This record gives sequence, structure tokens and C-alpha cells, in this order.
Amino acid sequence: MKVMFYLLSIVVLVGCNENSPGQSAIQKGFKNWYLGDFRCGVYIPPTYDPAKKYPLVIYLHGHSDTTSWDFGWYHEPAAMEDPVILLTPKCPASQAGGWGNSISPDISPMMKRTFEMIDIIKRKYNVDEDRLYIHGTSMGAIGTFGLIQKYPNMFTAGYAVCGWATPQMAPQLSKVPFWIFHGEKDDVVPVEGSRDIYNAVVANGGKQIRYTEFKAVKHDAWNYVVDDKAYRWLLAQKKGGSLLPKPDKIVLITGKLNGSNIGLEWKKPSSTKGLWYYKIFRNNTLIGEQDGDQLTFTDSLASPGTHEYKVSAVNYHFKESDLSDGIQVTKNVIPARGKTSPSDIKMKNYSFLKELTGLASADCTDLMPMLRIAITKATIPAARKIPAPIVV
Repeated sequence: MKVMFYLLSIVVLVGCNENSPGQSAIQKGFKNWYLGDFRCGVYIPPTYDPAKKYPLVIYLHGHSDTTSWDFGWYHEPAAMEDPVILLTPKCPASQAGGWGNSISPDISPMMKRTFEMIDIIKRKYNVDEDRLYIHGTSMGAIGTFGLIQKYPNMFTAGYAVCGWATPQMAPQLSKVPFWIFHGEKDDVVPVEGSRDIYNAVVANGGKQIRYTEFKAVKHDAWNYVVDDKAYRWLLAQKKGGSLLPKPDKIVLITGKLNGSNIGLEWKKPSSTKGLWYYKIFRNNTLIGEQDGDQLTFTDSLASPGTHEYKVSAVNYHFKESDLSDGIQVTKNVIPARGKTSPSDIKMKNYSFLKELTGLASADCTDLMPMLRIAITKATIPAARKIPAPIVV
């Protein structure tokens, strides 16, 4: 009770100690809570009803990035469709170990304090124990992996943005629905850390994992994650909840060559409930994915030849439809433009003279100088002026 009294007595509105130009945008329901000198952002839905259970989401920030007063969680549609209680603990930049990792067997000091705050929230508010979610960015993504490695049965689902994890934790991560994001050119946390753990989970038989890599993106993959789509997927995971049936089979409607690219377009399945994304296959090999609200895909990497394309649909619970019927598209070989050698020109001239005079090729040799003279003396009309292009 002393801890609770101390906590509630010093709850401070974030607007009192933030010096950001965006102070007016601080969301109703968000406050800073303190446990001693440990600060946490806590968001309680303004429409909170004690008789109703609420999901608890934990967000672990990256190094020094402690701002959390204007998350997408506080806005529509997330705030209206399925309101959550959000805990955003703050780790000082000087704190060694941050949120921990998936190699150390122990949780970090800051995570120990975070668990204390989780317990306080659970005592004060009606938290749905079957809907405890976690996600993090950079250092927070590394910590997210670390917590699941140590407590694989605690969290309902999670996602990590530009983090890394040891492949040895694949058995634990295989138990938790999980989505990994990373930038291809990340120069702070190498992308191999995400690729390796994803491949390890798949090799371990994991069926509840997705990996999204952003081409040419560096250490800012969070700017490319669409929050609403990530939130909807996360909140669709429920322990003990009924699973969606697998989506209906897709019908491809077009597959055609557009310049050097091959374009595909398909129809939505008859039922789109919980539709998450599409998988695109070329010659039975997965070549890409497309979000569930997109019905087209461009293949710019196909080699010349005839290719067969198929598409499947995946819902929020990782249930995948049967593959569509295949459609074949042919990409023609474009012959390279080679340089014409002098001997080729000579032979063409011989052929022209032979056709013109009826002489054998050997006899045409003596006529070649006269041909050159005739061309030299020919009157060439003045070149027509072409207007310069208009640059817009």
C-alpha cells in the first residue's frame, strides 16, 4: 500500500515537464507515473470502464528515445476499435543493459522495475490477462526478443522493429505470434540479426512468424511501419480465442507484360474478415508479399522466358488459403544491339552491288571505289530542325 500511495501521490501530467512544441497534442488519458525515480508513460482510455477487461500493451523505446505522449495507440482507429492500456517505461541513456537481450539469462534492472509497474497497473485496472502484448524499436526490439526468450508463455503476441536476437531462442519465439521489421541498409543494428532469427524460427517449425524488410532503408524502419496495420494484427491475437478459418482461394484476373515488368492483378477473396496480406509466387517460389488492401503486384526481376504466377491470402492468425490457379506470362528475350564491324558493312555493300549489277561478289570489288565517290558527291538535303524538348 505504501508503494501504491507513493505512486498515486506523485502522478504528474506529462505536459508539466515536457518542453515540446507539441504540448497541445498530449492525449487525454496519458500521464507520467513514477515509482521512485523510475518514470513510465501510462495511457488509460478516456472511456475506461472498470467492468470491462482491457488489453495491456507494453512498448519498449530505443536508446534515448523516451517520447511517448503521442502514439498511434491514442488515436483513431486504434483508440476506438479496441482501446488498450499502454505502458511505456523510460530507460535512461546512462543505464547499462537497457531493456536486456536474448543472450543473457537474466532480465535487466530496468525490466525488473518495469515488471513492478505492470503489477501495479494490474492491481489498479481491469487488465485482460489473455491479451498482454509487447513491441519495441531498436534497443526496445532487442529487449522485446529478450523478454520472450525468458517468458515465452507470458505474452500473447509481439513485434520488433530493427532489433536482433540469437537464433538459439527460436524454440521460444516459435510459441508466440510475432512480426519482425527491419531496414535492408540498417547501419546501426545489422539486418542479419532479424533475418537469422526469422530463418531459425521457420527451420524450427514455427508457423506464426512474419518478416518484413524495407528495401534501401537504414536505421529508421519505424517510419515505414504502418501503425494501424501492425496494431490490428497485434490485437487480433488472443490466447484461447477462436481462430479465423483459412481465406478463400484467390482468382487471378490479369497477368501481363508492362514494358520489362510483369504486372499481376487479382480479385479479393469472397470473405475478407481478418485478411492480412497476400503471398506472390513465381514458378512455385515466393517472390514477394502485398498488404491485404492491395490487389496488384509488379515483378521487375523476372528473367526472359515463360513464368507461372500464383497468389495466396493469409489472415491475422497465419491461416493461408490454397494457391490460386496459375497464370502464365511470357517475357520475350530482347536481342542485344551489337556493333557492326567494317567487314559486315563491306559485305552488305557487296550484296547491294551484286543485286544492282548482277555481277559476282569478286567482280564487285572494283566497283566499290566508284560507289564511295558517288556517295561523296551526292547532294544531302539540309537537316530539319527539331524543337528542343520542354522540361516540366
